[in-house]
Amino acid sequence: MAALDPTFKSNVNSVAEFDGVVEPDGPNHYRFSGTLKSSCQLYRGDESFHNTVRLGHGATSGEYSYLEYEIVGSGENTWQVEGSGSREANETVDFRVGVNDGLSGQFHYGSSVTVPPGGPKQRFTPVYIVDDPYGENKYDIRAEGTVRADGPTGYVIECEFSAYDGPGAMTDQSATFGWKTSSGKWEYKSFYCKDTPTTFTIRGTRKSGENVQVVVGATSKVLNLYGYGDEVDLALPENF
Repeated sequence: MAALDPTFKSNVNSVAEFDGVVEPDGPNHYRFSGTLKSSCQLYRGDESFHNTVRLGHGATSGEYSYLEYEIVGSGENTWQVEGSGSREANETVDFRVGVNDGLSGQFHYGSSVTVPPGGPKQRFTPVYIVDDPYGENKYDIRAEGTVRADGPTGYVIECEFSAYDGPGAMTDQSATFGWKTSSGKWEYKSFYCKDTPTTFTIRGTRKSGENVQVVVGATSKVLNLYGYGDEVDLALPENF
């Protein structure tokens, strides 16, 4: 999910900031979520309107849509927000925040922040299966999930992970999910087999244009050393 942090600050002590993320929702839509914070020192008790903060969002080629929230009191107000919108295929999305601190309640805005929502999800299904000499299954480790570009230098992995270990082991057996970028080092999330199935999300950084590799394994070797299945290499299109 691409991070975004549009801000606004005026000379009358109005402040607004949004700390959030945006992601693709198919090729022609996007969705976002995050935390909106704002404060305004202006007294509006004699006016017909309240102090209000706006979070604007929209496709770069289109118009802004707005979420509005009333600012209560002079201290900082906080809201958890989420929303969605439409865009053309491969189009970026713009965000901005503002406060109605004009004399007649006009809104003033900070600079726009433009972000790419991210690329399409690439599916992976690595497995690691070990049978004993009699054909009985000893280990069956599987990961079913997706990875996608999060801008040119990021990625997001979403995974469902399951691990079966057959009878006979003297200790609790473990299984692992490994991932890396083309130029990076392997990282792992490991679980006792008995604690699966489980789901998790991983966010990371990469060099521009790099692939991501994933693999699964289990403590199937002597002295509980790990054995692994085949690595899966995934190219990450950056646009959607």
